[in-house]
Amino acid sequence: MYIFFAILSMLFWPALIIGIIAYFMRRRRGSSHPKDDAEWYLQFAFSREDAVSQLFLLLAFFFLGVTLLSLNSDMGDPASWQTILFITSAVGIVGAYVLRTVYTLAFSLVGLTGWWVAEAATWIDGKDIKVSALFSGCMLIALLLYTVGHIHEKDIKLKRFSAVYLVFGIMAVTFALFLFSTKPGIGIIASMTKGNSILGSWQLIVSLVVFSLALIGAALYAASQRLLSVVELLVVFALFLLFVSTVFLPPQVVFERGVRSYDIFSSGGALSSTGVLWAVVYNIAIFLELLGLILSGYVRRETWLVNIGALFLFLLIVVKYFDWFFTFLDKSLFFIGAGILLFVVGWFMERGRRYMIANIKGRASLTQAQ
Repeated sequence: MYIFFAILSMLFWPALIIGIIAYFMRRRRGSSHPKDDAEWYLQFAFSREDAVSQLFLLLAFFFLGVTLLSLNSDMGDPASWQTILFITSAVGIVGAYVLRTVYTLAFSLVGLTGWWVAEAATWIDGKDIKVSALFSGCMLIALLLYTVGHIHEKDIKLKRFSAVYLVFGIMAVTFALFLFSTKPGIGIIASMTKGNSILGSWQLIVSLVVFSLALIGAALYAASQRLLSVVELLVVFALFLLFVSTVFLPPQVVFERGVRSYDIFSSGGALSSTGVLWAVVYNIAIFLELLGLILSGYVRRETWLVNIGALFLFLLIVVKYFDWFFTFLDKSLFFIGAGILLFVVGWFMERGRRYMIANIKGRASLTQAQ
């Protein structure tokens, strides 16, 4: 019960923040029609009235969850708080499509994902099943959201919904790859592969099979409709295989024996051969994923993909420098070299970003003129 109220409170304040951001975005854009902007679908709301109405509709679904929880408590708790969360999130998604509300869709997707994670945690509780199964499930959901986002691009009425799915999918996958490309993340790989096989929970097996079949079907459909390119389809399947493979991994020894736990988080632990292998895999994966975002934005003429890919690539360079090279250099040489490297890389990235955005805007203007 208290957990459910905590989830509601955590979702309420982001909803209020989103409404405030939408208000200022609309105010900054002025009175121009939303469709005059090439990327109009990235707006949280088309007007202040739209933002307020969406916020009130979102609050209505929050109050629905609180009402169901109160009724459930008065009746002696016949249903768990996870069930209440699922019902509220499912109703929220249906309502979002009926009423075309972006806010409700976003928070309902978070709620539905949180419901599955909570249920999966109960399925492995007391069975000592590998936590990697939960990680794989979350990543399959993220890839599915990304694929569904591209499917929604086919319908102009659902264009704003596609942005919600794409942002959630991209952020989740990028964060996971980013984390596991670091030494602390590699230590997490070792921790989550300890335990019993997933065969000890038929619910988890069914969930991962359903997620996998849904992802494969959605990806193939999107590719058949030319909403996903061949390269994007291959990347989705490659990430799918990478994430699913963690379910079947035996316990991984990624650091040399004798390494203390705090050495792992201070980047001072020596990697074993297995650790080096995972470091190479995830560092290549995150680098190619971010480059793919930039190239995808260029091909699709979407500046937000170019910008987000360039931003994360810049952050990746900073993190990699501190994570992998800090202990190999003298501190003074480190800061001098870091300053020079980041200045040069930042200059080239900014030039490349401006060049690609200028080409995108030029092609969009030519298309409108025709």
